[in-house]
Formats: sequence, C-alpha cells, structure tokens
Amino acid sequence: YEMIDGQQRTLSICEFYTHGFNIEDKDRGTLYFSTLTNEEKNKFLNYELTIYFCEGTDKDKLDWFRVINIAGEKLLDQELLNAVYTGPFVTDARRHFSKNGCPAYKLGADFLNGSAIEQAYLSTILKWAARHDGIAKVDDYMAQHQFDPNANKLWAYFVSIITWIRSTFPKYRREMKGLDWGAMFDEFGEGVYDTDVLEKQIHDLMEDDEIMKKSGIYRYVLSEDLRDLSFRTFDKKQKREAYERQKGICVHCGKHFELEEMEADHITPWKDGGTTVAENCQMLCRNCNRVKGGK
Repeated sequence: YEMIDGQQRTLSICEFYTHGFNIEDKDRGTLYFSTLTNEEKNKFLNYELTIYFCEGTDKDKLDWFRVINIAGEKLLDQELLNAVYTGPFVTDARRHFSKNGCPAYKLGADFLNGSAIEQAYLSTILKWAARHDGIAKVDDYMAQHQFDPNANKLWAYFVSIITWIRSTFPKYRREMKGLDWGAMFDEFGEGVYDTDVLEKQIHDLMEDDEIMKKSGIYRYVLSEDLRDLSFRTFDKKQKREAYERQKGICVHCGKHFELEEMEADHITPWKDGGTTVAENCQMLCRNCNRVKGGK
C-alpha cells in the first residue's frame, strides 16, 4: 500500500516511540517515550487509529482524499496531487521545492510567486515541465513520473530556467517576479541575445508612460510582439470627441455606427511614436479594429 495522507503524523508517532523527538510538559519538563509512566505508555500503544483503505483509479483516490479531509483544513490542489501520486518522485521534488529555505527558494525565489511551504514553487515547476514535455495536465505528468527514483530531471530543468533568466536579464526588477519564465525559456532559451541591448530596451520601455503592464516588457524584448504589451487606453471623453469629429463614420469602412458599436484606435501607432492623446484618437467599428489589430 501507499499512504495517501497522514505521512507526517505517522512518522511523528514512530519517531516519538523510538526517541526521535520529545515533548514538553509544563509540570514534568522534557518527556520521552521511555520516561512516560506505564499507564501512559499503554495508552499510547493502544490508541486506535482510523485508517481507510482506498481502491480504484487515481481519480477515485483523489475524490476519497477530498472526502476524508472535508472536516480538516482546506488543502491546496498541489497537496492533493502530492498525496495521490506519492512516491519517490514527489518525495524528492518536495525536498527541492516545498520546504522553507529549500534549494528552489535559495536559487529562484525572486522569480516565483507564492511560497515554497504552500506548494506554489512545486506547482509552478510542474506546470512548466508538463508543458515542456507536451503534457496537458499536471496530474498526468505526475502519474508518468510517480515511480521515478528521484526528481533530478525536474530540478535540472528548473536550474536551466533560472540560469537563463539571470544570464539574459542580469539586472533584477520587481516586474520579473511571477512571470511565465518556463514558457519564455522553452521559446527563446536557444537564442543568442546582446544583454546590453536588451537592458537598454527594458530601461526605455519601463519609463514609457504609454505601457501599463510593465511585466510584459520582458517577453516583448524577445518576441517583438506588441500583443505582449498593454498600452494606455483612450478615456470616454477622448472617444466621444473623436466620434463626434467623425460624425459616427468608421474611417476604414466608411459606414455609420453608434458610439457603443465602435472602438478607439491610435492614428499613429505606438511603435511609430504615437501616444494616447485626443489628437491621435480615431474611432473604428469593432470589425475594422479587430482586422487592423490582427485580433
């Protein structure tokens, strides 16, 4: 059998029995199993544990795990997956990614959201690794690797990602935390980049008030795809002024539309130096705006 839940509690019971740790009593001080009274020893040894034997598929086990934990503290999805696919792979992966001060924290905490103890690091790297291997679901990835003797390959992939980030973007900014670095590494990791040129681009873009989502800059300097950036939009007053100026006519198709059927567009695009000011606003019907933007 494999133990789906209760590993830590079971180990604690065994360790106390074998002097692995002690307990503190406010009246009697430090207590080991050997220093308990005979009555206390018998009570400890004869204490009945409730154990469920689960049979079925991995999904069945996951469903049962949710049932038996319904009265306890709500578990994170990754904790549930760890329980269902328990084995040498998960044990070693947790050693790398799921403990306070773990290797993943020391190496890459600046680039990851959440905390190790809450399984956020493990969840992130598993998603990255599954996608890297062309596997749609994390639980399928964990099932395939459940009985691997260790998580060395997973750790090596993580190290490669963090090493690439630090060498490609030597200057750290807070906007680098929590990005989908796994996807960027898979897509751009084999490229050769001038880090000085990248840093100059990033610096200039960070100072550009037209860009609202600064974190998108890192992917943009690699992809040169404007869809990676989020720009400042025209406000209602600017849209209304442009609509009245055009008398409700779409400047592309020449047809008349109501204001709510139209969208604001930059006459001179951002890449050509255009800014989000009233003089640079034009109104297009939704269809023309989407065709122009390649959406």
